[in-house]
Amino acid sequence: MRRLRGIGRRALGTVAVGLALFGFGLAELYVPLAPYVEGDGPDPTELSGGWMAVLTVLLAGYCLAVAACGTYPRAAVVLAGVCFVAQSLTPLLPESPAAPLTALVIVCFACVAVGGRHAPMIAAVSYFVSAGIETTIANDPDWVFIIFVALAVMGPAYAVRMRRAEAERLVALATEREAAARTDERLRVARELHDIVSHGVAVMVLQAGAAQAVLDSDVRQAHESLDAVQDVGRDVVVELRRLLVVLRAEGSLERLPSLRHLDPLLSGIRAAGVRVELTVDGDLGRVPAAVDVSGYRVLQEALTNVVKHAPGAAVSVTIDVGHTDLRIHVVDDGPRTVRRSDGSGLGLTGISERVELFGGTATTRAGNGGGFEVRVELPLSGRSAAPSRTTGASV
Repeated sequence: MRRLRGIGRRALGTVAVGLALFGFGLAELYVPLAPYVEGDGPDPTELSGGWMAVLTVLLAGYCLAVAACGTYPRAAVVLAGVCFVAQSLTPLLPESPAAPLTALVIVCFACVAVGGRHAPMIAAVSYFVSAGIETTIANDPDWVFIIFVALAVMGPAYAVRMRRAEAERLVALATEREAAARTDERLRVARELHDIVSHGVAVMVLQAGAAQAVLDSDVRQAHESLDAVQDVGRDVVVELRRLLVVLRAEGSLERLPSLRHLDPLLSGIRAAGVRVELTVDGDLGRVPAAVDVSGYRVLQEALTNVVKHAPGAAVSVTIDVGHTDLRIHVVDDGPRTVRRSDGSGLGLTGISERVELFGGTATTRAGNGGGFEVRVELPLSGRSAAPSRTTGASV
């Protein structure tokens, strides 16, 4: 739409110039004025009515070319060249009035500046052919003047052409970057949704299964498991609402989960029957907000992995805030099996994608003595500088 408005303004400008040139050309033809160029050419007012009509039509052709040079530059320069050659065959050569040469110069400039492919070549051919024919008929081949005008006009026009091409390239690059940013945002939202829903649903399924198993034998335990299902469900709803608030630009990262507030996450994991021991070294307040959220999601996914594949296992979680990196180490003592997903393939893949955004490293593997291990390092700078290194199976 912006480009169409630009074309419309350019077209109106060239039409105005064409009309002004037409009025000036009529004054040259029909009003006795002092000649612009000294010579032996005839006085336009002494020509017959037929020649005056022909000259008026040619003047209209020049002005039509000028009016259309912003929208149809190649056709306009050809039209102006044809009119220039045609006037060379009349008693009044196009070298005496100012309008013909002015029109030719204007359309050549426009063709080079805003024309498409091959436009500079078309403008050069039209200019040199028409000017060459005119000087040959006039028996005054002043090629120095012709080349000087060509350089004076087409040089700046070509500079304008290059500037326009660079501007279009920058616009295209900005469009590509905007599309890439939207794609990254969609991937980020997909990861957030997966982390929230996958963790909550995994815990609720286990708790519901536990409630069903003891429903007849231990009603109190069944009620506790169902209460845990409700608590986890409410937490999932709260997390989804927080995500929607941030997406609507109504919230900030301060409202997102943080490694400084792990009690709700660990409580849900423990309620699912997994024993968790947490050790924190360093000041979590030094961790930037973006790295903090990503570290939380990494830890959440690692613990969800344990809930899915090693229920009842003991898990050791170590969070170490160093001078340059945030290190998260999660290891469990579950059965020594390859941790695979039920087909989604988004768990450990999501971890590796988050780590890659910050130029960190992620290692996932079966433990030496059984169980599974997730080790992640995130640079505190939050800058993507290197691809992540991930080993192991995706969840």
